[in-house]
Amino acid sequence: MLSSNEIRKQFIKFFADKGHEVVPSAPLVPLDDPTLLFTNAGMNQFKDLFVGKGKRDYVRAVNSQKCLRAGGKHNDLEEVGKDDYHHTFFEMLGNWSFGDYYKKDAIKWAWELLTEVWQIPKDKLYATVHHNDDESFQLWQEVNDIDKDRILKFGDKDNFWEMADTGPCGPCSEIHYDRGLQHCQKIEDKNHKCEINGGCGRFVEIWNLVFIQYNRLEDGELVDLPQKHVDTGAGFERLVAILQNKSSNYETDLFMPIIKHLETLSNTKFEENKPAFRVISDHIRALTFAIADGVLPSNEGRGYVIRRILRRAARFGRLIILHKPFLYQLVDDIIEIMGDHYPELSEKREHIKLVIKSEEERFNLTLDTGILRFNEITEKLKPGAVISGKDVFNLYDTYGFPMDLTRIMAEEKGLSINEKGFKIEMEKQRSRAKESSKFEFKDDKINKIKIKPSTKTHFVGYNQNFSSSKIEHFYIDEENNVVIVLDKTPFYAESGGQVADTGSIFNQEFKIKVEDVQKENDVFFHFGKLVSGKISKENEVIAEVNVKRRNDIARNHTATHLLHAALRKVLGKHLHQKGSLVVPDRLRFDFTHFKALSKEELEMVEKIVNEKIRENLTVNSYYDDLESARKKGAMALFGEKYEKKVRVVEIDEYSVELCGGIHCKNTGEIGLCKIISESSTSAGVRRIEALTGEYAFDLFKEKEVILDEIQSQLKCSIIDVVSKIEKLFFENKQLKKQLEKFEKGNIKESIDRLIAHPVIVQGIKIIAGVVKVKNIQQLRESADYIKNKIDEGIGILGANIDDKASLICIVSSNLQERFHAGKIVNQVAQIVGGKGGGRPDMAMAGGKNVGKIKDAIAKVPEIVKNL
Repeated sequence: MLSSNEIRKQFIKFFADKGHEVVPSAPLVPLDDPTLLFTNAGMNQFKDLFVGKGKRDYVRAVNSQKCLRAGGKHNDLEEVGKDDYHHTFFEMLGNWSFGDYYKKDAIKWAWELLTEVWQIPKDKLYATVHHNDDESFQLWQEVNDIDKDRILKFGDKDNFWEMADTGPCGPCSEIHYDRGLQHCQKIEDKNHKCEINGGCGRFVEIWNLVFIQYNRLEDGELVDLPQKHVDTGAGFERLVAILQNKSSNYETDLFMPIIKHLETLSNTKFEENKPAFRVISDHIRALTFAIADGVLPSNEGRGYVIRRILRRAARFGRLIILHKPFLYQLVDDIIEIMGDHYPELSEKREHIKLVIKSEEERFNLTLDTGILRFNEITEKLKPGAVISGKDVFNLYDTYGFPMDLTRIMAEEKGLSINEKGFKIEMEKQRSRAKESSKFEFKDDKINKIKIKPSTKTHFVGYNQNFSSSKIEHFYIDEENNVVIVLDKTPFYAESGGQVADTGSIFNQEFKIKVEDVQKENDVFFHFGKLVSGKISKENEVIAEVNVKRRNDIARNHTATHLLHAALRKVLGKHLHQKGSLVVPDRLRFDFTHFKALSKEELEMVEKIVNEKIRENLTVNSYYDDLESARKKGAMALFGEKYEKKVRVVEIDEYSVELCGGIHCKNTGEIGLCKIISESSTSAGVRRIEALTGEYAFDLFKEKEVILDEIQSQLKCSIIDVVSKIEKLFFENKQLKKQLEKFEKGNIKESIDRLIAHPVIVQGIKIIAGVVKVKNIQQLRESADYIKNKIDEGIGILGANIDDKASLICIVSSNLQERFHAGKIVNQVAQIVGGKGGGRPDMAMAGGKNVGKIKDAIAKVPEIVKNL
């Protein structure tokens, strides 16, 4: 029996031998597609080619693409666990032709691989084509030995592929596999007939060959594309199940090692609770791959989806008696199964486990609270009642209760749930998630420039700060804002966390102040302002970078690499970069770590960085193959998409990273590095900000000036500053205590005078007056003082605290049957424009009208008399 790894390798080798470039899987986080939360199809990374905006140095490609469908339009999350084939994470095998071979070869090779290499019985296979695609119908008969009766025609619903409402599209040809009558889910229906696309489970699609030959216009018209493309996709898990002769995807070697481990952990057999085992084994794959690609659990966007997946898996774990964190223990199984093809899993092993375990621990606390919330919701409901959709969603959204598990818990109490209402709330959440994934390009003026497909800007900025260049394209608006494209440029375009260069583009006829540079594909767009003259494409221009600003940026970028290496040395190899900002006056570095750094850890990191600066290490940069660079230990950014050839920045033997940025020639050029802050940006992500060079020096000078001023004011040496300040703090504390004692004495004296002269109403002592206190605590203490001083009576005090009227009332225990402190103070408060209430023995109130406090206190006897 072929293993899943062998099947994947055979697919890739089959097409590689036919001239296809083996392209690595794109990250699960789409880098350049704002319409997607996650990569959900093999074609995502080639979308720019299909719409005519991108180009590659190959025309044939093959890969196995990791995909995740658990958010937005394509969301299979709630379906996972119910059957043998739904997944959140899956692999999509695919081969592509970009204007090269077309239908004939695609159809021929698919059949060859399935029937000759994998030897799937031909009488188990069917082909479908679009009902108007006579070409494909004929090709299936001409190039393959498939029975004509097994070639079926279907309409747009099943056999026409469209990327969107407009744009590239075309007919598709699907290959279906007959699993056998035993897999029919409608076998008991006497009127049912098993057929392709019949939805009974017997026939399953295993490969889709899409022929992109049209462009759909806004009016719906189909226009032939200048180039025709092939985009195929074969579900890997389903193919493995067929080739391993398994009735379920979950019974293949992609899942069984995870399931076997789960059986050991839970002391429960797979057959005893298949839904739980399916959910957990699927979800842990999604979590492992998503976290490896840089996603962290959070309350928005992709992080929200990952948190939902983890919590759903953890909740199903409780159904098989797994109450303590367990998901993180399954990560090693996935790496064992898939780490050979996806090396990033092994590289991020400890980080993945740390993130999952931490989130599990946090969720267990939430889950226990959620059960209490569920009980609160249901305790008021009678048997047969329905839990509202909002309540079901709240349990899902806040406490991680999947809808189907809430249904199970509800049924145990004789209740049901409003599934329709839940789906409405879910749709609202999907809309919020979709909005959070959208972004807008900096300037739509790029669209004003008509770029030829062959246009490419040659970047010379690694070796020089200026160049003599030709203008390829430009656009200028009525306010002299300019976008300009050159044939070559020394200007670095914003990327990898490093801001763009600034400077000027000029010749004898005009001058442009360059304020920003953006890169799209291989074209650099220079944004700026026309300072003088009139732009002309006829003569060459000088493109000149602001050298001082660039050098400041380079210092911060090289220091960022030193900081990254130092952090890993001090905190551990689990730490990886999550993002950075490199600007002239500072650097910012985000990294994965689950707690704040101690003072000692920060000092150690800073010390190491500055040691490496003083060692004046050589900074080398060179190009290498991606795999070769990885083997050398080069660190890559989470989720970044890299070409086969990558630029490596190496700082002696201390740091090796994949990086396209501008750097110093030697670390000594940095001069100095000073960490100025360490903070949290989100769960599991810390941020350090630092200064280098003259900016760090200026910080020390500022502190020196402040210290000199403190010395001058204290009239002491620098050695004695701390002890002198400590002495001042101690003396100040003692003086405060004396002042508080004095104030309390004064308050007590004023209250004693009120007690000595009570107002008698119907034989009841009323002690009422205005007191001068600083805060509510002193007002309470004053009321307590009255309560302890009198055996019988009513006391009420008013005060101006922070420009608000504050009132407090106490009633002695023997009068509480007749008088309620809360009711008394509430009536008094109305006079100062407020309200209040509280216990029978003591109550407080407040109001806005400070000027009415005396009037309110004067009304107390009358209020008591009328109660």
